[in-house]
Amino acid sequence: MRKLLLVALAIGLLAAAGCSTHSPVSSTQGTVRITMTDAPGEFDAVNLVVTQVAIHRGLADSLETEGMEDSVSGWEILSDTPATYDLLALRNGVFTTIAEGLVPAGHYTQIRLKLGPGSNVVVDGTTYPLTVPSGLQSGYKLVGEFDVPASGLVELALDFDAARSVHRTGAGRYMLKPTVRVMPPYDVGGIKGTIVPDSTAAWGYAIAGTDTVAATMPALDGSFAFVLLTPGSYDVAIDVEAPLRDTTLAAVPVTAQSFTDLGEILLQYLED
Repeated sequence: MRKLLLVALAIGLLAAAGCSTHSPVSSTQGTVRITMTDAPGEFDAVNLVVTQVAIHRGLADSLETEGMEDSVSGWEILSDTPATYDLLALRNGVFTTIAEGLVPAGHYTQIRLKLGPGSNVVVDGTTYPLTVPSGLQSGYKLVGEFDVPASGLVELALDFDAARSVHRTGAGRYMLKPTVRVMPPYDVGGIKGTIVPDSTAAWGYAIAGTDTVAATMPALDGSFAFVLLTPGSYDVAIDVEAPLRDTTLAAVPVTAQSFTDLGEILLQYLED
């Protein structure tokens, strides 16, 4: 199976990437909205308890490391209300907003995600605690520079890769070592389609040259979507199990701010 990489922000966010219709309380403030999506993994569920989302203003705090006490300087808290999210419910272009708030306008360099006790992973119907080293105290710091415009809105997505983030230890425990990217919705497009038959266990990949840049599992009705693809040409590969045959659609074009719709993709049987 091809190596899974990251999927990112839905095209529906693009229209809001510029100025907002919100009315900030001050002309020196702007609004930040952070959403989250996931590349799928072979689990029943991955439930994360998020207790705080914050962003860092100014220079990256390179002196802070995991396991050390955080400095409070420069951090703006967007949300400190605990909430639980099932990562596997966030795929094929599905996003959820995890934080939104007014902050001073300016340049920001990091997002900090603090996770709380109670996070778990479900495998073959059994629930296991998910160990979250350092995420409970100092939080996970995600580097990604962005500007918050005065009286405007900036939207960012945390692209969480469950397959590469959840690890089973030799003792049979599950540990979270997040693989996350911060993705702004600038000048991107997407690909969507539906595989037939829809009951097929399948994986879909968007490939540029020799790089697999997005991966997903079709929904139960066979529909799938790749999002946040830079404009260009992609091969779309559908890998399936016997008795069906793997299928690749070559040179699928992607343009900014739109989806390329492949329609129904009829899978062939090996004996055909």
